[in-house]
Amino acid sequence: MFTKPKYGWTEIHLEDFEGLGSYTQDIPVFVLKKGVQSVQEWTPLELWFDEEGSAFTLTADEETKIVTEGEFGAEEYNIKCSKLDLIREIKNDIEKYFPDWVAFSEEYAYAEEEAEAQEIYQKRERLLRELLAELEAALQKYTK
Repeated sequence: MFTKPKYGWTEIHLEDFEGLGSYTQDIPVFVLKKGVQSVQEWTPLELWFDEEGSAFTLTADEETKIVTEGEFGAEEYNIKCSKLDLIREIKNDIEKYFPDWVAFSEEYAYAEEEAEAQEIYQKRERLLRELLAELEAALQKYTK
């Protein structure tokens, strides 16, 4: 679903849909927290992505769909992927490019000093590891 973050952007691919995610939105923290909540509470997964000029919402429950919002109106994509498979794919993509996701932050990108950047990186690294562990525990507990 997520490509390796680069230059403040990640590409988001699901079947025929292609979108973008910007580092102005803390995507890894946002999607991992929403994934944990969705698994623990058995609620739909709802993710909103800002493409800086347009946006899209991904909703996964019984059905998975993406609705885009832009200057040319709305478009809907129906995706053949279960909510749990989608959450696992998100988790795997963040793990696959973990150092890049840790650095995928507007705060980190604009740190003025190396020491400040290192502190931000270390805090984000701890937070993302905690969220990944929490999501894995929720998947193990609630999807047997």
